Amino acid sequence: MKLTKLSLAAIVAVGALGSFASATPLEEAIKGVDVSGFARLRYTHNTVSVTGADDVTGEAIRVSGELNIVAPVADGLAFGTTLATDGYNNPDTLASAPTGDLGIGVVGGSGSFYFDKYYFLYTGIQDLAIIAGKYTIPAPWAESGFNGDRGNGVVALYSGVKDWTFAGALYLQTNGFLDTNLLSNLGNDVGHENLYAVGAIGKIGPVDLQFWGASLEKIIDYTVYANAAFELNGFNARAQVNYLATHEDSPLYADESGIFYGIEGGYKNDQFFVTAGYTKTDKDQPVYALDDDNDGFIKFGQQLYYATTNIPDTPTYFVKGGATFGKAGVELGYGAADLIGAVDISEIYGLVSYQLAPKFNVELYYSYLDLDVAENSEIQLELKYTF
Repeated sequence: MKLTKLSLAAIVAVGALGSFASATPLEEAIKGVDVSGFARLRYTHNTVSVTGADDVTGEAIRVSGELNIVAPVADGLAFGTTLATDGYNNPDTLASAPTGDLGIGVVGGSGSFYFDKYYFLYTGIQDLAIIAGKYTIPAPWAESGFNGDRGNGVVALYSGVKDWTFAGALYLQTNGFLDTNLLSNLGNDVGHENLYAVGAIGKIGPVDLQFWGASLEKIIDYTVYANAAFELNGFNARAQVNYLATHEDSPLYADESGIFYGIEGGYKNDQFFVTAGYTKTDKDQPVYALDDDNDGFIKFGQQLYYATTNIPDTPTYFVKGGATFGKAGVELGYGAADLIGAVDISEIYGLVSYQLAPKFNVELYYSYLDLDVAENSEIQLELKYTF
């Protein structure tokens, strides 16, 4: 492999600044460097009401952002890193209702800069990409967005078959991303075990398909996920199923297996959309998502999904719709679920957004979560600049 001129960011990353920086003019160093990211400001206000108790209110301002840099190092080799920040100013910690995790607390903290990802990307072999380092966990059970699930390992992607991409991942250490509904059952080390995953993403005719399989050492023997989706003349539908079997020594429903399935469908064009859906968890072993902010599963709402993730025997029904008017958009939704113990939970939300500039968006939503003996009203204003 023949080395090309190193970029300034790549030189710093590989620890060679002292040897090469003085020999590379800045204008040459930044050529070929891809820079992206966002800056975001959120204001959130919650009011938690519990039967027989005074209301508890809280508010927080969250400031977050990230800077992504991908720079060429050599022919077919690049280095990528993400510098992120996330914190709350003047936070109030909200008390949640005594009915379990409702996903309605605002947790305080101070912000700092940190390296969220750092990896090498090799594309020197046709149709093959290899990523090694601290990187996003590429699977539907995890969350790939800001502050998402990361691991230290290797990801390989092969796209040599028409309309298909095949993935394989080995993480020797994850960042402990098991979802918040499970944490009370786990030891301190659980969630940092080795993770193995394979996947296939492609299409057959008009149907988009995904298949994934994974194993989390000492926790999950295996889990299998399938997703099928199609769209025709604006009409769309999606169905998915996930089967998961826990390890015999797992603190999560030891030596059990269970299934999750969901379906949704609707209509969408450039001006409006409407969607209705249904999901169901197993009554014996409901674990299906390793992160309650995961990317792959059919879900609904600003609060309801977080309150029902991995809860046993929980059917969920929802309908939502929205419209676009130039630079403005509106969305409304209603969802309900039947929790164990004949407890009903529902959410209604409304959202409005406006694009002030091509890369600057303002969004405001109101969400009301009702859980028999408790309820939570949440309002959030978000300002986001993307570059």
